[in-house]
Amino acid sequence: MQNRYFVIDPDQIVADDLAHAIRANDPQAEVIVFPTPQAALDELALRRPRAVLIHHEPRGFRQTPAGVALQTLAVPYAFRGMVAEADAEGAHVLASPFNENTVADLLQQLLGDAPD
Repeated sequence: MQNRYFVIDPDQIVADDLAHAIRANDPQAEVIVFPTPQAALDELALRRPRAVLIHHEPRGFRQTPAGVALQTLAVPYAFRGMVAEADAEGAHVLASPFNENTVADLLQQLLGDAPD
């Protein structure tokens, strides 16, 4: 079965780099890129991703519509940004700059195993 990942990031270049890094670790992966969490909500209702990587402030994210949806569906997610931003929430964070190895480490943390 093909793994599906969502990347939610307003910066198209960064989103494309992140999608490439995911595919480097999971070559058969389907990676769908969205510019905002709201844009991902409709797709989230139709197709469940294995994990979501999102550019968003961790503080308060759980109460947003996207945060509630991800928690309800039990989809693991991580944030792209500064590690310090996640301290209050205990969230997983992909620090920038990232590379294929740091993305692999993050996916292993989120999923508890290597992408299959």
